[in-house]
Amino acid sequence: MGHEAAIRLLKGQILKRRLAQTTLFVGLKGIGKRTLAIELAKAVECEESKEGEACDQCDACRRIAAGAFPDTLIIGPESGTGSVGIEQVRALSHAMALTPYEGRTKIGIVEEADAFTEQAAHAVLKLLEEPMEKGLIILIATALNRLPATLVSRCHVIRCLPQGIQRVAATLQEKEGLEPTLAMRLATLSGGRIGIALEFHRRELLSKKNVALDQLLNAWRRKVLEVPLGKAPRTELEEALEWFAGWWRDLLVLKLGGDPQWLIHQDRIEDLRDVIAS
Repeated sequence: MGHEAAIRLLKGQILKRRLAQTTLFVGLKGIGKRTLAIELAKAVECEESKEGEACDQCDACRRIAAGAFPDTLIIGPESGTGSVGIEQVRALSHAMALTPYEGRTKIGIVEEADAFTEQAAHAVLKLLEEPMEKGLIILIATALNRLPATLVSRCHVIRCLPQGIQRVAATLQEKEGLEPTLAMRLATLSGGRIGIALEFHRRELLSKKNVALDQLLNAWRRKVLEVPLGKAPRTELEEALEWFAGWWRDLLVLKLGGDPQWLIHQDRIEDLRDVIAS
């Protein structure tokens, strides 16, 4: 959803057999970069591909979607370090050097490629410098400036943009059956990113977000600098920090006389106004 231009481009490259050896999808978190990568892998390996698009019915399509296709390897940051390390890249390089077992080509997908360690980035660059007759590398990243310029220069870069608040809200109503007010609230919180909006809905993060903001408000009212987030997992801390950043951004918007419809935390407008008034 929302990446129609990129999809048309990739379909054309598949049909003309001109797909780049390395494709880099770059854009904000939660806008469907991983979905694009999986769909590209499926389209390349699909047994019944038509017009450069996967059928979603054949054995290859189903197994790639399930992460169980032997010729498609997906790696990403390790849970302990949050980085993509050298050993993971070595495993990827070894897999890419093998002859395809079932599919047409070997496909390597790297999630959060901007989390490469320095050693891993050098190893990936070395991998990309070697021609692969039957190999495709797909990198996924949030920011180009976090990747070595030499690595980016060897990639076909496809920029992915948010889908937009109105489109996300309409999709939530249509696909998830949400009522309009809740759909718009989630779409606004997501910044027009369908993946973030769906995560908010399916993980029931709206209430967790408000608990975190209540903690922030209580700390501010007591004039305490620290917010008692405790020993939360890294992902939860990152979520909370993003909510806090949105909160301070909303305060700035209101303080400068901005339109309230621009606010991220639409459900906390009165709290925001109280903070400014005090």
